[in-house]
Amino acid sequence: MSTSGSSRQEWEEIGRDIERKIRKDVAGWAGADEGDNWDTVGHKVESKIRGEVATSVGADTEEDWEAIGRRVEARVRSGLGRWTGAAPDDDWDTIGQKATTRIRADVANAVGGEPDEGWEETGRRVERRVKSGLGEWAGATPDDEWETIGRKVEDRIKTAIRDWLNE
Repeated sequence: MSTSGSSRQEWEEIGRDIERKIRKDVAGWAGADEGDNWDTVGHKVESKIRGEVATSVGADTEEDWEAIGRRVEARVRSGLGRWTGAAPDDDWDTIGQKATTRIRADVANAVGGEPDEGWEETGRRVERRVKSGLGEWAGATPDDEWETIGRKVEDRIKTAIRDWLNE
């Protein structure tokens, strides 16, 4: 993208349009007025998020973040422990190691590898899949390099943003 002259001004105006649209949508979601400044919108967003997180973990919606955080940690630890096969008294390092092993095996399996395959080979398999999928979505050919795919993805995203702003 050129940063000179009218092109820069055009993208700055698009940026302002995006900001206005996002503020309007976020304000509406949080129960703020469309014209409220970002500080007011931010306070209402924080209150809404705190309330929803608190409710999801069985805490009172007026509890402070520290109390809510302890409940969230307990839920996450329990869920990860079950998913990884960790014991209830395992520390976070052990849970993390077991999660890494599980994730590596699941990712390798998802891209046609073996569960004990190393990250390097799994990474090559993932790259081939991502490159192929992004390339197809953006209209690139299977032989296109990342640079070409990147330009085509950028063009498609810019078009989508322009279309969204013109709704």
